[in-house]
Amino acid sequence: MSQSRVTHLRSTWTLQASPREVWSVLASAADWPLWWPGLTSSVVKEGAPDGVGTAGILTFASPLGYRLHLGLEVIQSSPPSEVLMRSVGDLVGSAHARLLGCADSTIVIIDWRVTLVRPVLARAERLAPSIMHWAHHRVMRSGERGLRPYLSQNVGLSDR
Repeated sequence: MSQSRVTHLRSTWTLQASPREVWSVLASAADWPLWWPGLTSSVVKEGAPDGVGTAGILTFASPLGYRLHLGLEVIQSSPPSEVLMRSVGDLVGSAHARLLGCADSTIVIIDWRVTLVRPVLARAERLAPSIMHWAHHRVMRSGERGLRPYLSQNVGLSDR
């Protein structure tokens, strides 16, 4: 029996909007497919006003041809600066996002600490970690690239 290994993945996004504006868009996970290419999602449970308890199901298209299925649930939230989510499905662990404001821009740092539980993904991570990390970064970079124009079109429309 192989031993599960925790994988740490970090993405850093730089966005031209205030943390409150970025938070407003990121807090609406049901809308993520509007700006994140290759993503489908649905919110299965609405949580408290700060997001705690909100849960959703997401499916990401990987550049390597597979689909990654996961559930995310907000377990801690400090709007508009920080959120901690539990991840289940193909990735079991946590995702921690921090929003750092600088003038009219925001740096979003997203740290995943997960175990890949789908056997083919776990094997690929053990045998070719650089390829798996490349795929993760491509998916995350796609989200950042999609979010930039979405923010520029929607900044100031809502302020949660």
